[in-house]
Amino acid sequence: MIQFEHVSKRYGERLALDDVSWRMNEGEAVCVLGHSAAGKTTLLRLITHETQPTSGTIAIGTFRGGRLSRAHRALLRRTMGVIYEDFRLLSDRSVFENVALAVRIGGCFSESDVIPRSLRALEEVGLHGKQAALPGELSYGERQRCAIARAIVNRPAVILADEPTGALEPKSAADVLALLQRIHREGAAVLLGTTRPEVADAFGGRRLILEEGRLREASPAHSFMPPATAPAPEGA
Repeated sequence: MIQFEHVSKRYGERLALDDVSWRMNEGEAVCVLGHSAAGKTTLLRLITHETQPTSGTIAIGTFRGGRLSRAHRALLRRTMGVIYEDFRLLSDRSVFENVALAVRIGGCFSESDVIPRSLRALEEVGLHGKQAALPGELSYGERQRCAIARAIVNRPAVILADEPTGALEPKSAADVLALLQRIHREGAAVLLGTTRPEVADAFGGRRLILEEGRLREASPAHSFMPPATAPAPEGA
């Protein structure tokens, strides 16, 4: 489903990813664990074609390598649901409209389809009663749930989740992980990036370690220790 072959990515002098090769299969659950600025967000942005590799080849399904046309990028993104760390909700649209917009972008325009699909997704994440609210009226956890509803509403083949528990308190974080696990059990592949070992432990699935731009399989003997002082936030 997703395959990187000797992929590197530079931002000026900074090497964000260094000769990364890995594969994620259809329906698989994978957790990428790494410090802030380790390259997790870059990895996800390469998958969605928001950025291009400096070298190497990326294949996602039938899309392989090269800069895609706008039409092909749109087709690719219809197969994915993305949960961004900063949510990327439209502040002037209601919770319902934020989710419904994803349905329309996916090519469904009939209100008889858009409305029930959007309401179902909101009910799944526990926001059915908040559909008329604006994002600014929601708690942090509720905004995260709205972002998840938008990601799952089209029932994509793969969910990409960038630090989906963020600064959530433990109960809300556990609820979000349980929801992602349920989506995976229903057949979607889920790729989750996190800085927190306890989140990786709770999520399960195959674990990869991203350190200094290099990606490798976690071994049972490997111990991932957070740095004593947090580095600057990942810029890309």
